[in-house]
Amino acid sequence: MPFNRLDHDLVGELRPRFRLATTLPAEEVFEQLKAHIETEPSIQGTSLPHYAILKVPAEQAQFWSPELQIRVDQDHPTTDDNHTVLRCLLGPRQAAWSLFAFFYVLVGVITFFGGSYGLVQVSLGKSSPLVWALPIGLGLIFVLWLMAKAGQRASKEQMHHLVSALYHFLDARGELKRVE
Repeated sequence: MPFNRLDHDLVGELRPRFRLATTLPAEEVFEQLKAHIETEPSIQGTSLPHYAILKVPAEQAQFWSPELQIRVDQDHPTTDDNHTVLRCLLGPRQAAWSLFAFFYVLVGVITFFGGSYGLVQVSLGKSSPLVWALPIGLGLIFVLWLMAKAGQRASKEQMHHLVSALYHFLDARGELKRVE
């Protein structure tokens, strides 16, 4: 679900990223964003200098509900005195992402070490049931990926709402353009 790329071949992307450039100074963007979050009932979040998180309201939130993280990208080549480049990351809530990352790492480590030990045993001419750790582990990683994609699909409408709210907010206050 790439929102802002010319290359839309990133099928496996779980946390889409995009950049926006606005004519507003960074401090003003985040001050006004904080005020907008407080007055807009369809989004919640926090805004600090140079960082903000937009979320779905708690009564609409589910396990798969997304967050939109916004940061100032000061190192971007198009950054000049007239534009502020915002780096946006759209993904599941921190708790959901941490849980998935934990399972990815756990299954990956067990697959690697179990599979390595099993392959060493087989190469020494011994039989080892741990060889099955490789296909089973890879299958589990694929299942975890499918679950994450299903969650992303389930929260697609909320993701579009958060991105749309950010676009409308920035576009109403100054010139806005997408940055590749």
